Amino acid sequence: MRAKKPIIGTIVGVLDGALDGVQAQLIRITNIGYTVKLLESKDAFRKGDTVHLSVAEFHIHKGETPWR
Repeated sequence: MRAKKPIIGTIVGVLDGALDGVQAQLIRITNIGYTVKLLESKDAFRKGDTVHLSVAEFHIHKGETPWR
């Protein structure tokens, strides 16, 4: 069985810009937004942390398609 290619995006406008520009991997799509895993560390946030974001706060890279 083939593994699904991870969907990567960029975080913008969350927590007053504390995570702006951080790359993250989409883990789950919910009715209220996304759950992502951080691929980079920034300030108090560490690589591997899980963060819940609204649709407006996570921009999926062009060409990537989220599953439903």
